[in-house]
Amino acid sequence: MINRLGTIMIIVLTYMIISITFTAEHAHGKEIAIITSQELPIYREAVAGIKSIYYDGKIREYDLKGDLEESGRVVREINRHPPDLILTVGLLATVVAKDSFQRTPIVYSMVFNPDRFSISGNNLTGVSLNISSFEAIRRLRELFPDAKKIGILYDPAKSRKTVEKDMQIAHTWGFTLIAKEVSSIKEMPVAFREIQNEIDLLWLIPDSTVVTPESLEFIFLKAFENRIPVIAFSKELLSRGAILTFSPDYHSVGVEAGQLARQILQGKSPANNPVSSVKKLHTSINLMVAKKLGIEIDRAAMYSMRDQIEIFTPPMNTRLKIETKKNP
Repeated sequence: MINRLGTIMIIVLTYMIISITFTAEHAHGKEIAIITSQELPIYREAVAGIKSIYYDGKIREYDLKGDLEESGRVVREINRHPPDLILTVGLLATVVAKDSFQRTPIVYSMVFNPDRFSISGNNLTGVSLNISSFEAIRRLRELFPDAKKIGILYDPAKSRKTVEKDMQIAHTWGFTLIAKEVSSIKEMPVAFREIQNEIDLLWLIPDSTVVTPESLEFIFLKAFENRIPVIAFSKELLSRGAILTFSPDYHSVGVEAGQLARQILQGKSPANNPVSSVKKLHTSINLMVAKKLGIEIDRAAMYSMRDQIEIFTPPMNTRLKIETKKNP
């Protein structure tokens, strides 16, 4: 009986080793094409992440240079020598690949809100630039333990699904999300005033109706006057007056896209690989703004996240600009 069980275990282990070896070899030697929208540092980070995962196969790289004419040339070149899979970096590269290669598996990356651009199909999956709301709100709870209400301004035509999902996640972490619809830039002042006395934090999401050069100036000025900390989505907004930002780790985006590509090359259908959001976030904090607003950020939480947090110090001219705007 013991010998029989031992024989069965050897057979099972042998089968597992053969299966693992087969899937690894199935991906090895396949050729992929990486199409980048244009030359940008953040795109280079993503490509480096892809190559850190797909290091044992053939790679061809193409740069669209942000140009439609160059896009046409690249499409013709790829059609002459079709790869086993296409990996795109950026919106232009993704749209061009989606419209031009319906029979080749495509994994996209570095695209925010892909649903807005109808980026879907049976041969297509990817990693969007949408940050994980769960992770972001979890960090907000730790860094602002006394906060209860978060305000969001959004255009329902563009961000309704995102905000509805965020409402549920916020509730899980003990927050109430107060969302105010803004269908045009003209509605911004009234919408802000309606929530300014009800919220502890204002979460600025990348909604193109809400986020414009004019609206940002208004939002940061009024938030500063009302001592409302602004949570934003881009490190560049720290110098405008945001107290904290969440931004994607672009290398990690490439790593996740590379992992998806390997799974597909090993036989998994893109249609069975759901689009994922960025899992690794960078958190940047502007302590100067926190001090001016009189806001306490939990020091113990900051220490526990020290490997994930960057402390941002704005230049002197930015500090003076904020103060002058508050007291014209």
